[in-house]
Amino acid sequence: MTNKLFYITGREGSLEKGLAAHLSTLSDDFQGLAVDLPFLRQRPLIQIEQVQQLLRQYCDRTIIANSYGAYLTLQALVDFDVVLPKVILLSPVLGAGYAKDRMYMSKPPFTKRLRLALEEQRLAVPKAFSMYIGDDDPLYDPSANGVFNRYFGEGTVTVLPGEGHMISRQMMDRILDGVVNKA
Repeated sequence: MTNKLFYITGREGSLEKGLAAHLSTLSDDFQGLAVDLPFLRQRPLIQIEQVQQLLRQYCDRTIIANSYGAYLTLQALVDFDVVLPKVILLSPVLGAGYAKDRMYMSKPPFTKRLRLALEEQRLAVPKAFSMYIGDDDPLYDPSANGVFNRYFGEGTVTVLPGEGHMISRQMMDRILDGVVNKA
């Protein structure tokens, strides 16, 4: 194995189980950030700054981020001065999300900051960048596809038919085979 990976979990994630545990088996040089409760207790801007520092520290690795960790990664790319080799976002939170069937609403901090940075072309563009999101994800906003495809390049966003916010293991294996194992 030669893949060097840096993984940022979703909200309340762990580096000891789930996707992090699986990713650690695909790399002989695995590091990560758990977006756990102690991390989330910090102010949002501090969270973004910490992600930026870690991206600088691990700038020679494939960066994989999930859900809210993917959102923090996008925020960290605002005015970022390093070109990362490869960034993969899984089920990214891209702004306000609604799940009407569960009476759930989510609006992460600094959504206006991200939108403005996209408009002003102030997000760092990695050498390779991809986003995977399920079409059954309640946080999926089809209108965002065009924005990210225009900004990062056509084909950046891959919509996964029948997948929800938690991408199935079978689909995750296909994604990882295509982007991690061919690094």
